[in-house]
Amino acid sequence: MNILKRAVMCLSLLMCCAGYVAAQAPGPYVLTVGSKPYLMRSYLMFEGKKRTHVISVGNPAGVNYSYDLKTGALLQVWRGAFLDVTEMWKDRGEPQLAKPLGTVLVLSASPAVTELDGKDAAWPDSIGFDALQNKGYTLDKNKMPVFEYTIGDATVKDQITVAGDAFERTISLSGNKQLYCRIASGKSIVNQNGIYSVDAGRYAVKVGGDAKAFIRPSKDGQELLVLLGKNKPSVRYSLTW
Repeated sequence: MNILKRAVMCLSLLMCCAGYVAAQAPGPYVLTVGSKPYLMRSYLMFEGKKRTHVISVGNPAGVNYSYDLKTGALLQVWRGAFLDVTEMWKDRGEPQLAKPLGTVLVLSASPAVTELDGKDAAWPDSIGFDALQNKGYTLDKNKMPVFEYTIGDATVKDQITVAGDAFERTISLSGNKQLYCRIASGKSIVNQNGIYSVDAGRYAVKVGGDAKAFIRPSKDGQELLVLLGKNKPSVRYSLTW
């Protein structure tokens, strides 16, 4: 009887230990999006660099993106689950990185809007830390953020909304400056009846009909640009992939 009791006690102890180990086993901390958009500030590894001023926006429709607040760049977009924040929330939260879930379309960390010496001047890879002054964001009626920043005495508003399984982006400029907006970049850009196919269909953009967008060569291939100013203060385009 004593042997049987000892065996049962040992078995119970082993089961408790196994349960404890399972409870302590590492598992992902996944952010899920409910009935309204989820905004998460974090660090993000992008193109081999740790970006420190990133906000990722998850949408109930499962169409998500990451945005760099220091460059105004739409870094990446993806569909499906939102973020793995294990490296932000587990233990001491190092290295504070959020990781997108699902298949990600990588775009660019270069500034979306900048001042150029002319239409043929090279697009900058980055922007001076103090050249862009971030003014935060407001929420539209659908609780999606509208970002605002200044470049010199010009104010830029950047609104990214979900339209079905795609994004619509409106960039508006106020002030006396003329700034160029880079809508797309890739190895090749082809205008197919008003829809610009990037890298043989990796993604596509459709620019608002009144915008005078133009394709030009770049060091890595081609770019799609539009000039914003007093006579054309905003541009709207959709992005599908």
